[in-house]
Order: sequence, then C-alpha cells, then structure tokens
Amino acid sequence: MVNNGKLAVILAGGLGTRLRKVVSDVPKSLAPIAGRPFLDWLLTVLCRKGVDEVLLLLGYGAEKIMAFVGNGSKWGIKVTYSLEDEPLDKAGALRNALSLISRPTFFFLNGDTLLDLNFDEMLSFHLSKKAKLTIAVRPWKDLSRVDPVKIDDEFKITTFGVKDVPSEDDGLWLVNGGLYVVEKDVVEGLPLKRLSWEATVIPDLVERGVVYAYVSNGYFIDIGVPDDYFRAQREIPEILRP
Repeated sequence: MVNNGKLAVILAGGLGTRLRKVVSDVPKSLAPIAGRPFLDWLLTVLCRKGVDEVLLLLGYGAEKIMAFVGNGSKWGIKVTYSLEDEPLDKAGALRNALSLISRPTFFFLNGDTLLDLNFDEMLSFHLSKKAKLTIAVRPWKDLSRVDPVKIDDEFKITTFGVKDVPSEDDGLWLVNGGLYVVEKDVVEGLPLKRLSWEATVIPDLVERGVVYAYVSNGYFIDIGVPDDYFRAQREIPEILRP
C-alpha cells in the first residue's frame, strides 16, 4: 500500500462549449452540482484519496476558479496554479506547468470528470510496472465519446483510440477513464506548444511500450454535456456522501 501524500494535476481551463446552454455564467469546473461547484466535490474526493497537493491548470475563467479554491485550506490541501496566455490543449497546458510539478510521479485528471477508484492501488500498480504512464480504464457500452484501449496479458496498452476494435465477450469495451498516473520525465520530453494529450502524446507513448492500464469499475461521470450534467445532480451526492 502506498500511503504517502500525492500530487494531482487538474486540467480546468476549458471553455465548456457543450455545456454552455445550461451553465453559462461560470467555468465548467464550477458548474453547480446539488448546490456545490463540481470542483468542490472533486477536491473533496481527492482529499479522501490521500491527495495533499493540487496543481490547477487554468485558462478560461481562471479568476473565478482561483477565487473559489484559494490556497486549498478548505479541503486541507495545498493548491497552486498554472495559467496559460493562450489555449495550449491538454498536453501543452501540462508542459507549460512543468516547473510547478513538484513530484516525480503524479496523478493527472480533468476538472469536469470524476472516476472513483483506489488511488493507492493505482499508484502501486503503476510503480510495479515501471510504467511511464498508467491510464485508468473502465468497461463501457459504446464508443461515441470515448477512446477504447486494447491490452495484453500484462496489462500493457497495445492500442489506444482505435475505434474499429471488437468489444469483449460481454459486449463492453475497455475505455479511457480520464485519470492517469504520469512520470514527470514524460512532461519534460514534450515541446512547449499547443499539443493534444489523447491524439498525440498517448499514442506515441503506447508505441514505445511504456503505457499500462489500471482497470476500474468505479463510478464515473463526465459533466461536459447537459444530459450527464443533469444526471450528476442526482448521482454525485448519493455516490460521494461521507
């Protein structure tokens, strides 16, 4: 079991265009869920998982997010910020924050999704595989909004984002859960420019044979579209109650 504190780097700088017709006055990560900003729920969960430091990657709506989160004392965690002057996409935003990444191994996730899993177990798995990147994957019923993965017997990912892969015997696919464990030297090797995490960085690392899959059946929600945002109003308070 890994019991030390953990760093979580959270991408929270998106425009949230798909959600704009129902949440237009705040950044997507501050969208209200049962009377609390989504980011409040997310930080509460991370604190429970042993995260003691958070680095927020911000762009659109940065001032509102910083005003709400502050230094993180409300959740008992240390919070720092990385700001981008122009949209850099997910990998570019991560590379822009390189000097603020304080630990050699860290969690990386989106500010509008939540996957409930055991962070200690995922980190232990990552370290045992000597992986450069570990992706939390989950069984899912369709591929319309997700990236499927194929894994070998050692849980090494052999393909990522290839849509024409057959499902498993139960009719489900293993798909990207949007939660990662990353080695800092991966970020050090990225160019400082606008760069896609899912379309460019992950496939390149898969090609190198250094990406593994941690399989989780934990609760997942992505509030980025209205239907799931409304579903989150009911589910998150129930799933994440103390």
